[in-house]
Amino acid sequence: MLLKNLQAALGEFLAFLNGPKAAERLPLWEAQQIFQSNWDLEAPDLAGMYERSLESTQTRRYWSGDDFRPREVMLGFMKQQQAFARQVFADLFREDRSVEGRLGRFVFGCDELLADHQERRPKDKLAAHYHGGDYRMAFLYLAFRYPDRYTLYDQEAFIRTLRRIGAADIPTSHDPERFVKVSRTLFQFLSKDEAIQRAHALRLAEGRDYSGPSMLLVYDFMMALEGGR
Repeated sequence: MLLKNLQAALGEFLAFLNGPKAAERLPLWEAQQIFQSNWDLEAPDLAGMYERSLESTQTRRYWSGDDFRPREVMLGFMKQQQAFARQVFADLFREDRSVEGRLGRFVFGCDELLADHQERRPKDKLAAHYHGGDYRMAFLYLAFRYPDRYTLYDQEAFIRTLRRIGAADIPTSHDPERFVKVSRTLFQFLSKDEAIQRAHALRLAEGRDYSGPSMLLVYDFMMALEGGR
């Protein structure tokens, strides 16, 4: 990456944090805190725990929408196959294994849960389980479970950011290992920028939002760059 490009992008992000749209993605920090307070993979009622973990007083659009229902679908899977669903998440959170391998096993496990659902309920046809190869939900689980290690995944925003900071070899397909590596590097720069840290801290509500080191700031940075949504 080109340092001058990155510094310019950091300046743009600081202006965003000090501007009228600074709270646009702030509900994610509340959702992360709720997840941290409720997630327990050993809970006897896995579906109930999962439902409590993915809650928010401000937004649910990251896991629920008109044509996007991963929370609802996963709840159904957990009620039908609790032990297997528990193992699928346990494997995803195995930090001693490669990210790409864990993501692949997670998608495979969700495919198996879908197949089981369709066999049990042939009249209830699910077009998708929303936990597929774009890794959107897998990275949400990782980011909420390990705030200082992962951020949310958006392929378009990632590519746009790479181009903006002058990175070489722009990927033409999903590259989760590189995404994790680049996002962690960006987090180091964001963490060392005192002005950005001050502006971000002022947004957080004590007792409501997650206040520890959180790589959600990287996602916010990528989405806030010019051309983001």
